[in-house]
Amino acid sequence: MGLSRARPRWQARIAALVGGVALLFPAAADADPPTGFDFEQRLGSVERSARSAEHGFRSEVLEAPSRFDLAGLRGEVRETELRARVEGGAWTDWAETANGDPVWFGGMDELQVRTHGWEPRGKVHYVSVSDATTQPAARAGGGGKPNVISRGQWGANKERGGCEPREGAEYGKVKAASIHHTVSAVRYSESEAKSMILGICRFHRNSNGWNDIGYNALVDRFGNIYAGRDGGLSRPVIGAQAQGFNSQTTGVAVLGTHTDKPIRKATMRGLTKWLAWKLPEHGSDATGKVRMKSAGGETARYPAGKRIRTLRIIGHRVTNFTECPGNALADQLSKLRRKVIDKIAGRGGGGDGGGGGAG
Repeated sequence: MGLSRARPRWQARIAALVGGVALLFPAAADADPPTGFDFEQRLGSVERSARSAEHGFRSEVLEAPSRFDLAGLRGEVRETELRARVEGGAWTDWAETANGDPVWFGGMDELQVRTHGWEPRGKVHYVSVSDATTQPAARAGGGGKPNVISRGQWGANKERGGCEPREGAEYGKVKAASIHHTVSAVRYSESEAKSMILGICRFHRNSNGWNDIGYNALVDRFGNIYAGRDGGLSRPVIGAQAQGFNSQTTGVAVLGTHTDKPIRKATMRGLTKWLAWKLPEHGSDATGKVRMKSAGGETARYPAGKRIRTLRIIGHRVTNFTECPGNALADQLSKLRRKVIDKIAGRGGGGDGGGGGAG
């Protein structure tokens, strides 16, 4: 994709308006998936804030080499805050991230980084993603296996600009489901979700150095479900989403930041449908607790060999040093568990009840 493919701001605004309407028809089967490309930039000079009691640091304003949609510090797992803007425009709010996760900005030109308690160094890794189709993705289905947007539909299988795994998948066991949120500094439309996932995948693969996207599945704020890491939806594919417990969990991420805002009703429905199918595929009805053994790691909350007992549906923070999936979504997990249990038992559970916040 050449640099001339960057998204004009007026198109993004129109896409946002379209995404706010309840469109009921599925995506065309032959719709072109998005493509992406990566680039990097040295962080440059960093200034210490004299007013900060926590030894805060802030980078200079970085003029990115090209328009970007997603950005993060290469290989950095500590808490970092990023904001971005179109050149000469208003800044987004600061978006906090950690564990090597990038931030979605959806078409910006300039970036700034700040930290508290440590001085950032190294490179910023950017991903630019082409315009996604303006057709909405297919809706999650009811009963049995839900409708899932394939890797090919969000662009992973493109020969150039996609996100093919370096090696074949590895398999473990699915004892529990780990719930995540991604980080987004701006509100996204339904048509942009595929581009967000392709951007996340390219960052995980090309900046974090992972084999593929870290999550096994993703759900957007409209309730659409997307295939994540390659290897088979019904199989226990080992992801890179809960260090120390990757081989014992399946990871599903909600697109958006849910530190303060709960997930929407549509998102709750999508999560419920996915988990009510996925967990029984591996012999779980989502009730009770399960024992897992930590493999350790830098972000793991428990040392290697430590055995823990958890619920079947947990937030990422249960196993790792992170605020993910955000306080608001973490508070909704008990409701999500009830809905999944009810749906597996044939008592519904896929209806409204997720809270009214926007993801």
